Amino acid sequence: MKHLVINGVDFQVANFEEQVVKNEETSEDLKEISFTFSVIGESQNNLYQAFFEASKYEVFVPDSNETFNAKKGTLSFGYTGNGISQDTEVNFSVKLNQVSEIEPKSSMSDMERILMNLSEESLLARARFKTLLDLLIEKDVLSAEDYEEKFDKDLKENIDKFHKQLFEGMLD
Repeated sequence: MKHLVINGVDFQVANFEEQVVKNEETSEDLKEISFTFSVIGESQNNLYQAFFEASKYEVFVPDSNETFNAKKGTLSFGYTGNGISQDTEVNFSVKLNQVSEIEPKSSMSDMERILMNLSEESLLARARFKTLLDLLIEKDVLSAEDYEEKFDKDLKENIDKFHKQLFEGMLD
């Protein structure tokens, strides 16, 4: 029997296995542990099934004095008979995977991330503008023709100024 402490709860486990697996995103070596344990009765079964529904675990292995954060890998349980009574033995099999403490590197460069954010903001601005224009036309505050005429005039008069403002400081 091996002793484990998971989220502050003591476990006496059998069939304890520990292996090291390589995280594909961070190239970090992470622990994967698997073990079995048994409980007696329906209430203990329900208690431990609920315990292993958590999203993360703090695992302490007293034999090696190691502590690490983990997430649930696989969980299975079984018993013999037609149902679980107060004296039914329920066997659990659990696998926990160490959680990486290293942030995975983004596949995007800073410039790609900036351009993506700029594109998203540009699309949102365009959607907001179209909504506003449609409302003004719908409420007869403005006609589509008046808008197009004013836009074309302003663009012709100010295109050089708009370019300069947009690229100011970038082309020096």
